[in-house]
Order: sequence, then structure tokens, then C-alpha cells
Amino acid sequence: MYYSVIYRSTAESHFSQKDIDYMLLKAKQHNKKQGITGCIIYSNNQFIQIIEGAKEAILELYDSIKADNRHFDVTTLIETPSKNMLWDDWSMAFYNFSGTAEQNNYSRMLLETYFENANLKSKSSEVFLTLKTNIFELISNT
Repeated sequence: MYYSVIYRSTAESHFSQKDIDYMLLKAKQHNKKQGITGCIIYSNNQFIQIIEGAKEAILELYDSIKADNRHFDVTTLIETPSKNMLWDDWSMAFYNFSGTAEQNNYSRMLLETYFENANLKSKSSEVFLTLKTNIFELISNT
């Protein structure tokens, strides 16, 4: 059994692309050691992130995320046990929708492909549906 958390937050105005890149590097290193997987979507100074793994590791990480001063208005979208991990092959995937229209369209195409190709069990899970709905709501203005 795994544990999944999806949240949304707003980045501080001074949080630059360089800061995001550094955050991702550290997250990938930490998550790999802890058996945590996930994905971050960034658009219009907003983050949506899913983290998945063993419950204790996820709760510890999420407490750290909520206390991080690089973002605010951390809102839990779903927090639940789950049978499968949606991002089981990624220590931390990242989709950035703050680029050019062409870059944003490419990222959207990659996400749509991921959602279309997810296995049937995942597609019907509350975690999958919460993630998909919130991501497409976030990026609808890009």
C-alpha cells in the first residue's frame, strides 16, 4: 500500500527558474533515497505536486513542504492511501508552463499522452482524477 498527496501552492515572487531547478535537483536526490515518486507542474507562479510512497516518508516530506517559505497558500487537494503509484518511474517529474507558447504546447502534449496512456485501474482512481482535473485547470490559461 502506498500513500499519495496532491497539493497546490503559490510560489513567492522572488522564486526564480534557477531556484526551481535547484529545488528539483534536491527533490530528486531526496526522493530517490526515500522511495518517493511524483510530479510537479508549474504555471503562472502556481505549483501542483503529487508525491507518492510509503506513508511515513510522504507525511514527513509533506510537513517539510508545508513549512517551506518559498511558497504559500499550500492547499491539500487529496491525501489518501493508494494501491498504485501514478509516477512510479519518476523520482520527480517536472512540467514547466512558463515558457513560450511552443514550449507550453509541447509540455501539454506530454501530459496528455501520459494521462491517455495510464493503465485503466489508475484512470479510475480518485488520485488520478484529482491530479488530471487540477492540472488541466491550472494550465488552461497558458
